[in-house]
Parts: sequence; structure tokens; C-alpha cells
Amino acid sequence: MSILTRFLRRMVVRAAREAVRNRGLVAILVVALAGLLAVSTLNVLGLPSTDGSSPSVGSYQATALSEPSATASYIRGHQTFDATLIWQAYSDRVVRDLQQRGASVDDFQVELEQARQQGNRVEQAQYVGGYSIPSGSMHFYVVVQAGQSRGQIAYVPYVFTLDAGGKIERVEY
Repeated sequence: MSILTRFLRRMVVRAAREAVRNRGLVAILVVALAGLLAVSTLNVLGLPSTDGSSPSVGSYQATALSEPSATASYIRGHQTFDATLIWQAYSDRVVRDLQQRGASVDDFQVELEQARQQGNRVEQAQYVGGYSIPSGSMHFYVVVQAGQSRGQIAYVPYVFTLDAGGKIERVEY
């Protein structure tokens, strides 16, 4: 018998003796193992599927009570190609800045229509969570976008910075 085999055998025997002495520890380990097994097999945490199936079109819904209405409106506007929903989600400062640069809701609508004609669309969006900052809050999403060619899917992280009034100050993706 090799030294490694004897060592492993002794470790197993010692672990078994300790388990018999400390039945409470064994019970905790069994419950923890059962919980881990349940979470992994039942997908209790709601982790995304890895089976390669594509998400269904138009599957965005507000997913949490803490999800801001401005970000939900922005995502829904991109999904339904509605520039008014997007424009109304912006803060007054952002709207002023856009107007000073010559942008309008109608310009946004034209850009959205071009995106629709090119086959670009938001397939799905998932609100991840938010974080308070001194000037407002930040909110995080994962957005599934479909491109021009069939089957071209991109998972894009979006970060929204909201002002104290809950309106969008900045969008990063």
C-alpha cells in the first residue's frame, strides 16, 4: 500500500469518527447539501438558461417593485419603437440639452423607425437592481438585442443614472 493511499484512508476514518461524534454537524452538512441540490436542479435563483434557445419577442415586463418607471419606460420605448416613451423618461436637463442640439421626439422616432427597418430590436430585458448615490440612483439591466441577420443576439449591459426625481440623466451600454 502506498503512502498516499494510507494517508487518504486514515483521513476518511478520522472524518467518519468525527461525524459520529458530532451528529449536529453532519445534520447541518446534509441539509446544506440538500439545499444546494434543490437550488441547482430546480433553478430557484432564476438563472438564465444555457440551452441555446432564443428568448421570445416582446418579453419585457417590469420585474421588481423597486424598478424605476423611467427606466422601464425607456426599455419599453425601445422595444415598441415609441420615441415618446423614451423622451418622457429623460430628466428636464437632458431634454433641454437635446433640444439645444436640435433634437426632438420626431428625430428620435425617425431613428427608431430606421432601426426597425434594419431588423434591430430589443428581444428581452431583465432588471438586475439599483444602487443609491448622493445625486439619485443607478440601475442595472441586461438587454437582449437582436440584430439584422437572423440569429444574431447580443447581451448588452445597460447602466442608467437617475436624478433625485427618478428621471434618466445618463444611459451607458
